[in-house]
Amino acid sequence: MTRHGTDDAVADRRREIVEAALTLLDDEGYERLSLRRLAKHLGMHAPGLYWYIESKQQLIDLMAKAAVDDGVRAVRPLADGQTWQEWLVELACTMRRTLLARRDGARVVAGAFVMRNGTITPVIEQALEILENAGFDRFVALGGTMTVLRYTTGIALDEQASPVQEMSGASIAEHLAKFPPPEIDAGQWPRTADALRSAFEKKLGDFPGMEEAREQLFRFGAQMIVRGLAENVSSARPSERADRGR
Repeated sequence: MTRHGTDDAVADRRREIVEAALTLLDDEGYERLSLRRLAKHLGMHAPGLYWYIESKQQLIDLMAKAAVDDGVRAVRPLADGQTWQEWLVELACTMRRTLLARRDGARVVAGAFVMRNGTITPVIEQALEILENAGFDRFVALGGTMTVLRYTTGIALDEQASPVQEMSGASIAEHLAKFPPPEIDAGQWPRTADALRSAFEKKLGDFPGMEEAREQLFRFGAQMIVRGLAENVSSARPSERADRGR
């Protein structure tokens, strides 16, 4: 398809359109996002938008990259004294905060072809280098990294779809007052009832707000995944480790 103007001009206009789409996303949510609505938001006719964006899928792909770019730039190399386990958990926490920074951000990223336009390629490259240097086989390192990132996206999706998402700034006391802990029949499910009571009354009560509690729970899950990944470091064959060291 022939484009208007120079390649640079087209790229600049496409970036403006993507930023407008992200603003529309924040204002109205994923369900109301469409090329027709976006064209109206921009004061354009819908056919004119197709000179820059070929399909809604391409728009979602570009929105995902734009939404994640800041988070990707915030990911630092392995620091002195930092273990690969700590780095991977921090990667997960950084990406979670990035996805939650925009309304339905996790849904946009989950619906995008994130490998096609390099949305997460930089962090995968970093992770592979760090994990290979720790002794992992490259395929295992990739699998572990993708598992952590998929866990991150899944939790962010769940949080943004939750009926209590609007209480992110609320204190635990405010949360419990509005949404008390679920009433579990302790006679029928004694362990579940005790565990949930402990979680709400003791563990979550240590945090001043719901966001702090949610991040701590997320971090705990990421740490569990990373501990499981650590058991696979031995799957790197000795010959492969020797080749990497050359």
